[in-house]
Amino acid sequence: QKLKISGYIQSDLQFGQKDASLKVGTAKTSTEDNYTRIGLRRGRLKFTYSDLFEGASNTAVAQFEMTEKAVEVKELYFTVTEPWTKWVSLQAGIANRPLGYEIPYSSSSLETPERSTACNILFPNEVDLGGMLTFQAPKDHALNPFKLETGLFAGNGMKQDIHNRKDWISHLSYKKSYENMQYGLGASLYLGGTYQGTANVYEMSGKQFVKVNNAKVGDYSDRTYY
Repeated sequence: QKLKISGYIQSDLQFGQKDASLKVGTAKTSTEDNYTRIGLRRGRLKFTYSDLFEGASNTAVAQFEMTEKAVEVKELYFTVTEPWTKWVSLQAGIANRPLGYEIPYSSSSLETPERSTACNILFPNEVDLGGMLTFQAPKDHALNPFKLETGLFAGNGMKQDIHNRKDWISHLSYKKSYENMQYGLGASLYLGGTYQGTANVYEMSGKQFVKVNNAKVGDYSDRTYY
């Protein structure tokens, strides 16, 4: 069976107070105080096709987000594993960033309706455009629990790439599974930059933001997470 089709729908009825920002429906009007909105928070349709060609393990994935607002590409990538040692895989396209556990975790398996606020602000839509190498031993090898994912990404999420610099993301993890238990450890590193389209740039000083005196259009602000 080479082609697999899967999907799910999540419909939400959300309530917001005066200054709230909801994930479904339109923004609050000037005449509303508390407000409610109903809509499709997620409508996913995913196509996975394996073994497009012989000689190496390979998979193509296309996933679409379909709500009352729009139909958008959620994921679109191709993965191939070298056939000799089967330790190295190459992935290219629009896919989840290999950072931590929360970002690549499937939305259909979340224990809460939304990811953390920090995740939504720093990494909206969870995905990015780029290429990644994965180093992992075959399943019958003693080193299989270890996995290293490292790659270069545009750093602009679902939007078009707008600058010359690319962001480097790496994730080293160890995961062990037993019949009734699973545990894992991991460390991630994000080294990138944010393009400055304006000279009005601010940084934290103590407990407040202060303007950077030497900032200019075309510079890059440091973007490092770990």
